[in-house]
Amino acid sequence: MRIPFTNIVAIASLLILVAFCFDTASARTRHLTRYQAADDYILLDTAYIDEMQHIDNQADSVVVSGHAFKGPGPFTVHFEAEMSRKPDYFAWEIAEDSKFQMLIDRFRTLEYDSLTSRLDYEFSEQGSFYVRFTADFYESVGDTTTYETEEPYEITISTSLLEVPNLITPDSPSGSNQVFKVKYQSLRSFEMWIYNRWGQELFHTTDPSEGWDGKHNGSTVPTGAYYYVIKAMGTDDQKYSKKGAINVLKTKNSSNH
Repeated sequence: MRIPFTNIVAIASLLILVAFCFDTASARTRHLTRYQAADDYILLDTAYIDEMQHIDNQADSVVVSGHAFKGPGPFTVHFEAEMSRKPDYFAWEIAEDSKFQMLIDRFRTLEYDSLTSRLDYEFSEQGSFYVRFTADFYESVGDTTTYETEEPYEITISTSLLEVPNLITPDSPSGSNQVFKVKYQSLRSFEMWIYNRWGQELFHTTDPSEGWDGKHNGSTVPTGAYYYVIKAMGTDDQKYSKKGAINVLKTKNSSNH
């Protein structure tokens, strides 16, 4: 069956018109503001950290200011977005730049039979990272409304640090220097051993927030020199290997010898 040339031209013109309509269809992008509603779609977009992550013997605790989280890592940030209806597409995006041109990861988490999307993400590398929530709602053919976080969350992990004291006073009446603790920030791994002069292990930990109280088997050790060995790795890939002496002092007589 031969189709007249005039019909072919008409069909081609119709296809071009349809393609043009799809190309120029409305695509709107609206922004979320933290704690503010955005029409009938996104109701909440927020992030927070646990209070337990503010550890007093770190060089600096995590500081939260608006959408910015800055401090020693690794630490976990909890992200949450609530919607009044299910989007056709949504994701939490994590990037190395605020324009989200260098994406690190993308997560699509939606609780079963819920309109809440939650993401718990641990930041363990030194540097700055950006997080936003984005969602698409298809209104009609060629008409999509996109919502995204107006101001991306910025998470900054500081460079690593590890400092070691050289003495403790277990019975100090003022409470100072009673425990041998390192000062640290942004450590990915940590291990510490304490030995006496004969090489006997008195204490071991893999938690930099823990310290040695100068005791062994429940009794305070005699005054004198003891020795530590520490191996650690920073979030900036800085390796630490430290060895040295700890002077155990006493301010009053003790029956524990």
